[in-house]
Amino acid sequence: MELLITKPFDAARVLADLRFIYADTLRSTRVFGIAVVAVGAGLGGLLLATSGMSGLVLVQLAIALFGIHIALGVSQNLRRAVSDLPATCQQEALLIVTEEGITEEYPAVRSEVLWSAIIRVVETDTGWLLFYGSRHAMSVPKDGLGEDQEAQFRAYLAARTPVTA
Repeated sequence: MELLITKPFDAARVLADLRFIYADTLRSTRVFGIAVVAVGAGLGGLLLATSGMSGLVLVQLAIALFGIHIALGVSQNLRRAVSDLPATCQQEALLIVTEEGITEEYPAVRSEVLWSAIIRVVETDTGWLLFYGSRHAMSVPKDGLGEDQEAQFRAYLAARTPVTA
């Protein structure tokens, strides 16, 4: 049995998938950035209030600005990663779901993941992420499926993988 799914390129969906995949890293980086801001601004204020050493205050404020850069820069890097995808990947793809695995075909690139390699499946509002590593996943959008196809795909997932919401 074979299920064919059209996967149009959607930069917003790719970005949302990346944010989901890297959520823990994004969160810890933002927390670190906020901590750097707090330390830099706090020490700067303390130095200014207690000693009037304006030169060192500038250094502390620079540290605080660096913290802002850290906290906000990660999201910018993800957006840049999506916009810098090769043109080959910014095209409509065809997903082919079979008993053996799932294949993603672009006009010039093809990748295949066997069901035995899938370690986790997460259903999101827009589709499924089929993880074959802690940071590696294949995305299956719901908007590329009709009702019958979605039921078939859910049956494939139920028979082969652990699905989490």
